[in-house]
Amino acid sequence: MNVHGTRWVSHALTGLLLTALAACGPTVIRPNPNPFSVPPDAAELLHGPQTIALHSAYKAETVEKIYTDLWAVDLRQYTGTAIAVLGKEMAKKGITPAAQAPKSITLRVYEVRATPTWRSFGVSLVLEAEYADGTKSTIQTGNNLSSQLHETLAVDNAIMVAVSRLLRDDQFLAYVNG
Repeated sequence: MNVHGTRWVSHALTGLLLTALAACGPTVIRPNPNPFSVPPDAAELLHGPQTIALHSAYKAETVEKIYTDLWAVDLRQYTGTAIAVLGKEMAKKGITPAAQAPKSITLRVYEVRATPTWRSFGVSLVLEAEYADGTKSTIQTGNNLSSQLHETLAVDNAIMVAVSRLLRDDQFLAYVNG
């Protein structure tokens, strides 16, 4: 069998496998905030001490498919992961996350999409931060990681990248430091 025939068979088998897996219903990818940390200088422009309330825009489980019928995520869980990562970075600068505070930020992760290929696993998503004064920041991010990494790591990494960008966002800094 030549190279083109081998590729055809490989693509056909991959297609059949994906179809069989999709028939079982989507696998919900659960977040893990531990594998990645934002770059050390990401929060360098934050000013503490102060207290800020961090909230999720989702009050209930919100499952969304991110790649055909194969994978799904709970947007509430991923928003919780973004809150955990953001809160950890803010605490390093003397900003204490609290349930009630003079300033509050409501986060929402949405439009999570996966684009796996045989070489990489791409994930794009949007992280929105709405501030108590009515302003907001919208951070769009995407990444491509080596295909050897698990889909969970790819989505977690996209969250970390989005939080890193939020920590440097002009609107975010104006609200937090103002």
